[in-house]
Amino acid sequence: MKKSRFIRIYDLHSWSGIVLGLFVYMVSFTGCIALFDDEIKTWEDPAKRLEVVDETVSIMPIFQDWVDQKSQGETVPQVSFFYPQQHAPYYKAFMVTQTKDGERAQHRVRWDSESGKELTIKEAALTEWLLDFHRDLMWPAKLGGRTAGRTLVGVAGIILMLSIITGIITHTKIIREFFTLRVKRSVHLKWQDLHKILGLWSLPFYTMIAFTGAFLGVIAIMAPIAAALAFKGDTEALVLAVNGQSLERSGVQAQMLSFDELKDLRHPASNQKPYRVIALNWGDEVATYKVSFKATSKLKRTNGITLNGATGEVVKKENSIALSSGNRVSDTITPLHYGTYGGIWLKILYLVLGVFLCIVTATGLMVWLERRLKTNKEEHKQTFYLRLGRFSTGIIMGFPIASVAIFYLDKLYQGLESSRMFYTGACYIFVVLITILFAMLRKDIYQTTRTLFFTTSAGLLGLPIINAMTTNSQFWTAVTTHQSWAWVDVSFLLFGMTLLLVSVFLPKKRSDEPRSKKEQRILVSKIA
Repeated sequence: MKKSRFIRIYDLHSWSGIVLGLFVYMVSFTGCIALFDDEIKTWEDPAKRLEVVDETVSIMPIFQDWVDQKSQGETVPQVSFFYPQQHAPYYKAFMVTQTKDGERAQHRVRWDSESGKELTIKEAALTEWLLDFHRDLMWPAKLGGRTAGRTLVGVAGIILMLSIITGIITHTKIIREFFTLRVKRSVHLKWQDLHKILGLWSLPFYTMIAFTGAFLGVIAIMAPIAAALAFKGDTEALVLAVNGQSLERSGVQAQMLSFDELKDLRHPASNQKPYRVIALNWGDEVATYKVSFKATSKLKRTNGITLNGATGEVVKKENSIALSSGNRVSDTITPLHYGTYGGIWLKILYLVLGVFLCIVTATGLMVWLERRLKTNKEEHKQTFYLRLGRFSTGIIMGFPIASVAIFYLDKLYQGLESSRMFYTGACYIFVVLITILFAMLRKDIYQTTRTLFFTTSAGLLGLPIINAMTTNSQFWTAVTTHQSWAWVDVSFLLFGMTLLLVSVFLPKKRSDEPRSKKEQRILVSKIA
């Protein structure tokens, strides 16, 4: 390869990482937490710490009374009903009601699966914020909403793919770099070697994450594009073309098929019991039940059967075998991206590799800053790069500290449940901004990093305590029964102690020692 072309590719690798490296770091870090949304939900909501019982209450009479009470003669276009599952061990339902004028209202409820007692609704603001911030940045609706947010996250995947390709091209001695870590050399070289080792050893994982992340982001804008091309911008027409036209209400009332009768229904492909029923046109003779089952393949999330809601007649069967190759491939993207197909140990592996990706992003930025500080001796450029380094430190440490902060907010919040999400988001952004400001105002970046590491570790170590105080649940007694929320507390302790050790052993100031005793003697002789 010509030197000029190599330099252009190297610069593309550097600048793609520098210009949007912190954005890739942000998406990667939030993705590490989003892996464990089911486990965190049980930590967040004590109602999810119940056990799934074998003998459940007859739910249909309770459900029908609730529908009658909430609808009060209004039509019910849609009902979503969920059977008790591991991470949601209760019955729950979501209903849409509609007046004659077309105005719609939404209703939610959940019941204890053993007694049928109605349980208090708690907003899952903590989990929703962590998961949705990773998926769509909680992008404001006025600026494009989730479609725009997911597209931006997809851009992060594309940038990561670009960095991977250009990085492979520029690493001309890739085999040797797999095993090179010069711990006794300068800070710059240690960061550079760490960046290369973690990047190369985890390359297959990064490639998969980048591709699936880019796909999930790009797919968000495919519907508007397809609607614009095929249906002159009519997105609803596109949805109808894909899902089929739903039947209009006939106006003839009918008794609905009991959810109690459906709970033992088995899907012919997966032999699984249903976990969800979506009922359309509730109470009408043309009502349909879309019954969802766990799929045989863990790379496909669901199988489905559509029934007539009044007669129970099978209208349509859907399984992974019957789907087209394109649909089967698209169905695998989400499980691959979030590691939901291999159990908790696969998620832990994803977490480790995700943390490595965060480190690769951070060290890449550090290497670039070090090089600029050494090659640009002008005072104004030195000041700029030092400020950029402080800003980067604030971002890199701000997201972990903000994530810890909203776990505390979840347990200490005393306001309205309807406002919980707003205060969760406000707290998160506020803590990130405060951390950035703290890093920018301090001149000693090494001492700042130590302080922020210690702050994060102290916050993590305190979370199991605040959880026990507010829920009367001690993780040390729940670990023996393998309750997922207890392992979240254990994770807090492990990460907290790890970061505490890191904060103790981090250098208080920069120290670039010579690489050999001979160089030390030469340096001493020069000083003398």
